Amino acid sequence: MKRNLIVIHAVNGIKVDLWHSICKSTLRRSLNVLETISFNKYRGAIMYKSDNRYVANFCQTSAKNLAHCHAGVQITIQMNTEMLDNINTDFKENGIKIAVFNWQQKKNAVEHFNANMHYYYDNMMSILKSKKGNVPDRILKLFLEVEGLGLAKASFLAQLATGHKAFACLDSNNLIWHKIDPKVTDYNKKLKSDIIKSEKRRQYFAIVKKLGGGERLWNDWCIGVADKSKKFKSGVEVSRKHRHWFTTWTNQYPTI
Repeated sequence: MKRNLIVIHAVNGIKVDLWHSICKSTLRRSLNVLETISFNKYRGAIMYKSDNRYVANFCQTSAKNLAHCHAGVQITIQMNTEMLDNINTDFKENGIKIAVFNWQQKKNAVEHFNANMHYYYDNMMSILKSKKGNVPDRILKLFLEVEGLGLAKASFLAQLATGHKAFACLDSNNLIWHKIDPKVTDYNKKLKSDIIKSEKRRQYFAIVKKLGGGERLWNDWCIGVADKSKKFKSGVEVSRKHRHWFTTWTNQYPTI
């Protein structure tokens, strides 16, 4: 009888130990999942704050850096986002000799900006430091002087280079997602009336503000692009990619 009781206790002990092991393993996996969710939620909340600031710091370091970022913006025009990784790797190795700049308008725009990089950089930095008047409008007006940049892409360059929340790129994705009339991005640079052009810029800024501002639109765009992509795993990844697409820096800041 004693022997039978000892055997039963031993078996039960094994069962209890096994149960404890299973519980600990399940709890550990659950905690790992919660940590991952918390990390992604945290990164998602600071996508713009981290990645846009990284690019802006790059652009404000030198005229050459701003010119590189501008070329990156030209690359994005009518380009599938999933192709940007390879194109920008190629661009960093071979410059404007790459195929994307066989599009003459893009090539002309990059050559123009490169030849006048100090003009754009010096004026941008002067406006940012002045803190007088309507800084966003003055910056946007400056970048609209660049050949090949309309309202959307000039605003995108301004967003990347300054980190100001008044800017956002109302590209084809945003126009569709937010049901915006594409005419909002129309901007005739040849118009002699500064009043009309000023009003077009004001309307553009008003829509960006109505949609939540540059930070929200940046984060939502990254998430939206990831959701419809087979390549990108998350909005966090898309946001992080901007560091590769628009700068030459590598591991400039510690990763989170």
